[in-house]
Amino acid sequence: MLGMADLSNVLASHGLVSSVKGTSVDEATMARLGEEMEPAERPPAPGSLRLVQQFLNTYNHEFPPDADRLSTPEKAARWLTSHGLMAPSARVSEPGRRRLVRAREALRSLVRAGKESPVTADDLRVLNEAGRTYLSIRFGPDGAPRLEPASTGADAALGNVLAAGYAAWLSGTLPRLKACAQCEWVFYDLSKNRSGTWCSMRICGNRAKNRAYRRRRSAGT
Repeated sequence: MLGMADLSNVLASHGLVSSVKGTSVDEATMARLGEEMEPAERPPAPGSLRLVQQFLNTYNHEFPPDADRLSTPEKAARWLTSHGLMAPSARVSEPGRRRLVRAREALRSLVRAGKESPVTADDLRVLNEAGRTYLSIRFGPDGAPRLEPASTGADAALGNVLAAGYAAWLSGTLPRLKACAQCEWVFYDLSKNRSGTWCSMRICGNRAKNRAYRRRRSAGT
């Protein structure tokens, strides 16, 4: 995890803030990360998938804990309200906040999954329990089925995020949501064969390659 002194340099290298010696990341800039700004000028995920992307990017392991938008019930309530997922008068309990965070990390495991790191049984259990508990299928007057939250408050908000992910799966866009192999920033992969690995090849790709090079040198290979 990075301290605030180092965070400015990382964000500057990703093209998210200006690189100015002696400056630090202010709260306004932190509030825009993952909401209005994406690394390496990547486009945001389209349609309903954008909500899932923003939910996952409420925290990044390279940022200090205070940057987590779900780190307290009050912060979680502000984020959910700002995205229209909860009424301004609603509150988030500490157990509800923990359920949000656990589901977020299980979803992150899903978009990070690959041959070398499959989704764990525990993460699948969390997602399946959330789906059973917070979503229901309903039919409209036209007979069309749709997924809707089956709860209220923060749990209903989580249901909406899961429903957005399901809609993205139906549209074929969900598999293009990736977690950077270096920093785990969740990005939308536009590569033709969906082979994107890093949020930025120039930044995180090079960081990973340099780390592998140093590891080989230290091993004497």
